[in-house]
Amino acid sequence: MHFPDGALPAAPRTVAAQARWLRDDDPHWPPLWRTLDVPPPAVHACGMTGALARPCLGIVGTRNATPRGLAFARDLAQRLSAAGWVITSGLARGIDAAAHKGALDAGGLTVAVMATGNDGCYPYAHRGLLAQVRAQGCSITQFRPGTPPLKHHFLQRNELLAGLVHGVVVVEAPKDSGALDTARRALNAGREVFAVPGPVDGKRYEGCHNLLREGACLVEKAEHVLEVLGLPDRDGLIRGDAARAAATPPLPDHAAARWLWDRLDPNGTGRDELRRQWPGDEHGFIEGVTALELAGLIHRLPGGLLARRIWTG
Repeated sequence: MHFPDGALPAAPRTVAAQARWLRDDDPHWPPLWRTLDVPPPAVHACGMTGALARPCLGIVGTRNATPRGLAFARDLAQRLSAAGWVITSGLARGIDAAAHKGALDAGGLTVAVMATGNDGCYPYAHRGLLAQVRAQGCSITQFRPGTPPLKHHFLQRNELLAGLVHGVVVVEAPKDSGALDTARRALNAGREVFAVPGPVDGKRYEGCHNLLREGACLVEKAEHVLEVLGLPDRDGLIRGDAARAAATPPLPDHAAARWLWDRLDPNGTGRDELRRQWPGDEHGFIEGVTALELAGLIHRLPGGLLARRIWTG
């Protein structure tokens, strides 16, 4: 897709307020995309777009996963997320969803690469998961709002994901799995490819075993990935967090949202107390809270507290 300068389409009202188009002059543009022979000209992102500038790792696999595969992918994602990696996947059923959930479990960042516009969700049953991903990361797509999940869009989705990550871990993939397409595109982009072994007669592992025969790194636990890729630059991440925390946040253009932001801190402020202080009506107050949540600027703490996010990227 090509969008001439100044001609990027605006998101319609059905897309969350924090959705926006990114190009390579944006500070949140993924560094690895700049190394590609043909980088994406633009992507539509929704959520905490700063996650894209951090070290990303893909975890993908079959939609028809076994309970063992789902548990392994979720645990692997949780451990690698806790180590500092941004877990990236395709929001599909099975292994993809387990990978996103593992990152959410760890309180880490996760990125969903979509084959639809950002106003859609495929599968539709994952719209709740998508909302969680956007609250703890973001969704990205090359497609305009309103674009349906056509078959060839998934290949473009795979290409976008493969270029974004430092490596791809394939968990349970039959020989015709779309996850293998992502792995091969990652290999072509110079990324590391990992595969999780399984029973030698298991059809869901044929693709993984083929990758291992071709030289993919064998993964039985998170440490096997970290031995190859290492830990992200935590010092750099901390410096980046401090810089973003000091910057003026991208507040929604809403009076109640701005009023609330001025009275919140990372430790939390009582929602009921804020409501008593708010000079407007209940409807305006709820709209303000909702606008801040959709923008990824606040989160809820136990005890009815609302708190600023320490990092708002």
